[in-house]
Amino acid sequence: MVNVNLTNSQTYNKFFEPIFALLGQSRHGHSCPELPDSHWIQMGVNRCILEPTTGRGFLQRYNPFFKKSPSVGLFFEALKSPRRLNHCKELNGLLCNKVRRTLPDPLAEFDELKKFDVYAGDGHWHGAAAHDPFKDGRKWAVGHFYTLDLRSHCLSHMETADEVERKHEHDMRALKRQTLEQLRQKAPKGRKVLYAWDSACIDFNQWDEWKRGGVYFLTRAKENMAYEIQKVLPVDYSNPINRGVLSDKLILSSAGTLLRLIRCEDPATGTIHTFLTNDRTVSAGLLAQIYRMRWDVEKVFDEFKNSLKEQKAWASSENAKTMQANFLCLTHNLILLMEDHMEKSFNVINTAENQRREERLTKMKKTAAKAGREVSSMYDYVKRFTKRSVKFIRALSAFFFIYAPLSHTAAYLIDLYAKL
Repeated sequence: MVNVNLTNSQTYNKFFEPIFALLGQSRHGHSCPELPDSHWIQMGVNRCILEPTTGRGFLQRYNPFFKKSPSVGLFFEALKSPRRLNHCKELNGLLCNKVRRTLPDPLAEFDELKKFDVYAGDGHWHGAAAHDPFKDGRKWAVGHFYTLDLRSHCLSHMETADEVERKHEHDMRALKRQTLEQLRQKAPKGRKVLYAWDSACIDFNQWDEWKRGGVYFLTRAKENMAYEIQKVLPVDYSNPINRGVLSDKLILSSAGTLLRLIRCEDPATGTIHTFLTNDRTVSAGLLAQIYRMRWDVEKVFDEFKNSLKEQKAWASSENAKTMQANFLCLTHNLILLMEDHMEKSFNVINTAENQRREERLTKMKKTAAKAGREVSSMYDYVKRFTKRSVKFIRALSAFFFIYAPLSHTAAYLIDLYAKL
């Protein structure tokens, strides 16, 4: 185990413990006396989780805690390092595997998904770096494409938006830059991969090609889509997951590809939603609820913006922008593991938020019942937070540089959750 602790805080060291255990497994690790990899990874995550400031401000404020304080020049050179970027990416992949082994899987209840990896994907945009050049008289936002594992909630960075198309690269253009192996995300042979993405992912010919490699897509159908109905598919209404399903049809798209068109009714509002997929095996109601879970990735972006205050790029180089995105993934995944540890070891549970969630579900069921509708059983299976609590993040940052037992952090959180 490679371990270079920067503080004596038990909270800090427990938080970074999963990374310390993985550093030695990275093929891209390298001995660098001026700025060791362990130190660099901790600095990047600190930059995400602690109070936001400029790069220089971050170094001036937190260098007293570091055993070997890097210079401003070394810090920004490290952001541009391809080797360190590959190291960061590989560590996050290893960390995602740990999250999958550790956290519960709400989709394990469904036998028909046993052969599927299920992801939500989307693009997220934030402000340009201070020294980014002007294009057409303005600085353009920086875009990244992420995937969220809907089984474990671990987060991965897929792609940085193309510099040429930085104005706002289309999702499908970024998706087409991925190899089939990248889209499969190391899924073993014979396992399928399903992406829930918004309608910007639609390209029927490309879907057909990816399907042959075991990659499937689920999205919302566009209102003006042209198609021919080929067959009305049966819906098993004895399965509570199919509550709200109005129809399931096999259609022929204008591109000549066979797809499924699923219409569902929202149990609370009665709004009709139409979904489109190239998968033909999973129940219509389950697919509809998986798409509902796609909202989780949007909540993660809200977590970036409002809880971690990451609203602009750290530096101008493409490598530095991609490094920042991977550090955000590492931070999100480390918080997941820390939350799990605090709950299992100290019974730290956000009871107030759990209660609010149950109240929302009860209200939804009552509203649906009054209108003669039923809520899908999926709502009872998937009961987890869609974003990390800002209270938890603030507590971490408060105890990161305090010499105190981890039990003190737990007691503080329990008291905090009870009061606020």
